[in-house]
Amino acid sequence: MYYAIIILITLIKTALFMAGVGADIWELAPYTLRLWGNYAFYTLLLWSPLLYSNRRRWTYLVCILLDIWLIGNLVYFRSYGDFLNRWCLLNTSNMAGLWGAVLPFLRYSDLGFIAATVVWVICSEWCSPRGWLSRGKQSLLAFVILILSCLPQAVSSLQTAAPITPFSRYYADVSMGRFWYIHTFGPLAHFANELLNLTFRREESAVPVSQQEIQPFLMPKDTTAEQTANLLFVFFESWEYWTVGLKVGGEEVTPNINRLITHPSTSCYPMRAQVKEGKSSDAQLIAFCGLLPVYNGAVSMRYPINIYPAWVRASHARTKQLFTPCEPTMWNQALLASSWGFDSLYAEEVSDMKLSRIVRHSILSSPPHWLIAMTTMGSHSPFMTYADSASLPRQTDYTQEQQRYLQCVHYTDSALGQIFEQILSDSVLSATTRIVITGDHPIFEIDRPVPFVIYDPLTPPEEPGHDLNQADIYAVITKRTGIATGWKGLGQTITDSIQVQEDNLFSLSDRIIRTDYFRHSPVYRDDE
Repeated sequence: MYYAIIILITLIKTALFMAGVGADIWELAPYTLRLWGNYAFYTLLLWSPLLYSNRRRWTYLVCILLDIWLIGNLVYFRSYGDFLNRWCLLNTSNMAGLWGAVLPFLRYSDLGFIAATVVWVICSEWCSPRGWLSRGKQSLLAFVILILSCLPQAVSSLQTAAPITPFSRYYADVSMGRFWYIHTFGPLAHFANELLNLTFRREESAVPVSQQEIQPFLMPKDTTAEQTANLLFVFFESWEYWTVGLKVGGEEVTPNINRLITHPSTSCYPMRAQVKEGKSSDAQLIAFCGLLPVYNGAVSMRYPINIYPAWVRASHARTKQLFTPCEPTMWNQALLASSWGFDSLYAEEVSDMKLSRIVRHSILSSPPHWLIAMTTMGSHSPFMTYADSASLPRQTDYTQEQQRYLQCVHYTDSALGQIFEQILSDSVLSATTRIVITGDHPIFEIDRPVPFVIYDPLTPPEEPGHDLNQADIYAVITKRTGIATGWKGLGQTITDSIQVQEDNLFSLSDRIIRTDYFRHSPVYRDDE
């Protein structure tokens, strides 16, 4: 009887979870019946030891772990549109200073998981349901149920001529996407699979990069071509292109950036983001190094001390500073700042307004030919901290989440406006400083473009010859500044018109990073 109770409670949790992610499993059809057969099968397997032991308190710990996993996945799905995996479990230090951002993504419905566990504890501790079958007959019944639960997968395996289990080599890396995986096998199998990955499975070694593969992306170094102009690079958190020039109730969302865009020396392009699990840190990797993210995990957490062909490192700027309004452990900024080639890192939990004042002071105190990069945080999801710090009118055309987002974007624009005013109002700085602003990644839809804004008084605006990708930032900056790295990057300049197959580029970049190619390559030396 206890077995039946815990099976029912676990299936209720599965139903709550699948409803929370909006999975299409509620239609009465053969396909959905097969899916629920899968969910039931792995649930029966999990609790099968209860059939042969009267000790039940071990199930409390398993239930608590399962609740944490399910709620954690729902929070991650609501904030990033994806589910947790083993790489997320290895990156818990990245949450320093961000735990408060988790609360807005919790829902009252999430209490259902905890309530179900409480019901199980009460039944187990204080109730004494008596089994209506003997132990032998109960075991026989459980065996029959398990066999019947196997039938959906057995039929599917026969149809595809291959065994379909969540732990097969083909599905272990969730090659068809984690949403598909959970939809097909259920959150319980996802839990077991990621635990298995974390504990036992190791990535296959990357295939070394051959000279023939890498040669098209290498070029001779010409260290005499670098210009002595200043460069300000801004990563605008979660900034999407649709907000550029947008007015809400007659007021501009980004008035300061809009004024910069209207300057004759400024260009603004929509750009497709190419970040993966590393999000903001992936944006740094792409822009600074001309590489694309690895397939699994975040480069910032897995390979922070590799040698990278960063244009920051290759630049002969007198000062190279990185400013970020978060803890140095966030996306491993302390190690990455050194890997990218920065001389100093400012990393503290401050507002965008205060960070802008600090950057302005650094600009005024730095000798000519400075290089400053900064990241903003005001428009980080869930858009709560600074939503009341701006004064845009409320509009019913947008959801509450979008309204908070626009308020936060407006706030960060106000903070950046102080820096733009400082540069443009100074005749020397305005003539010798490039300003690059880009959204690090989209936030509402993965395929929405992010802006790429370039204020460049030394180079005339250019018409794009192709749809711009995030990797193009590296090629654009190295071409315009003359910084010599010996590496062209995996992107193109604005006027290039030749498109390279993106899948091939991601594969090549994954192997470059995982084998630390630039540390050992004879064609690239960090000290050259």
